[in-house]
Amino acid sequence: MLRTWHFHSPGSLLLRNNARHPNLWTAASIGQIEVQTISTDHLARRLPHRVAVLGAAGGLGQGILSVCRAEGVQFTAIVRSRPERITDIPSGSRVAVVASLADGSALTEAFAGADAVLIAIGVTSTSADRSALLSANMATIKESMLAAGVDRIVVISTLLASQPGSPASRALRFFSWVPGTTGRGASELQAVADALGSGAFSSLRWTLVRGGLNSRGRHESPVAAADWDGAPNSWAPVSYEAMGRWMLEEASASEFVCAAPLVSRRGRH
Repeated sequence: MLRTWHFHSPGSLLLRNNARHPNLWTAASIGQIEVQTISTDHLARRLPHRVAVLGAAGGLGQGILSVCRAEGVQFTAIVRSRPERITDIPSGSRVAVVASLADGSALTEAFAGADAVLIAIGVTSTSADRSALLSANMATIKESMLAAGVDRIVVISTLLASQPGSPASRALRFFSWVPGTTGRGASELQAVADALGSGAFSSLRWTLVRGGLNSRGRHESPVAAADWDGAPNSWAPVSYEAMGRWMLEEASASEFVCAAPLVSRRGRH
């Protein structure tokens, strides 16, 4: 929320950027003024009119839908099964059941009318087959998006991921060796990054969100940076809803097209 400035004598209002914290601005004037500092972190950014959400029944997917409902963004919630898990569907929004990510015609229908596609899918105990994996079906997703007239896609990943085209980080390699869902999930995240680095979505405007988020994350606006060098980010997570809002805003703002920003809570500097 913007604060107001109270002038005690006429003068020209100046806004000065804070060099240490680029999202902080200080008001000053010629004459007496009650100087206040404001943060632009929470200033609302434009949101898409309609989005298609892959993985809508998961934690992040539900967080995205929650923001959509609150802000009047229409959505198509895409699930593999059990559409009854998606409740409180506003007028103009819908649920689409796409059992396989290899089903191009079903995806094209689900993407129709969207300004952007948001990918919130992860690897679970019920998603062991290739039809549920993003990395195995990126060509079909790309072709389906283009057939539906959509070229903007925002994909969630992890803070442990490297930039697409770079070798896997030591941490992600370590987790990929862990048996079970954890290992398969880490391997899938790296496979998606590798595919993007090889041009899998070259005809799309993609963003790979290297995000810090979980069910216990703090409900505050995250910060974003191109990479760790000089970044204001910490390893601390934000909530699903906070990350969902950032992804929706980025889908419209397109500040990190063909890039993999770090998105997490601000660090203490």
